[in-house]
Amino acid sequence: MVREATENDLQEILELYLYLHEKAVPEMSVHLADTWRQILQDENHHLIVNVVDGKIVSSCVCVIIPNLTRNVRPYAFVENVVTHSDYRQKGYASECLNYAKKNCRKTELL
Repeated sequence: MVREATENDLQEILELYLYLHEKAVPEMSVHLADTWRQILQDENHHLIVNVVDGKIVSSCVCVIIPNLTRNVRPYAFVENVVTHSDYRQKGYASECLNYAKKNCRKTELL
């Protein structure tokens, strides 16, 4: 099931990022909690997760960026596309990216 991240997903997302490029899960801190809250509250910041059997196995970030060109049309930036190594080659990241693409269509980016 592909969906946007919720408040309770932080730990699982941080653990998933170990398959991206991180070496360790950061310790909980005020800065980390504030950053997480800021991400969740930003209507232009979409942290998309794919959940299989109750576990987040893949995710991506899609940020909608306001723009002054192209008739003041925003654009999207996609980053941090990652899949747990045990779940690769099954299309889970593609499902996250397709979800992001649908969000872009809703905001008339495509």
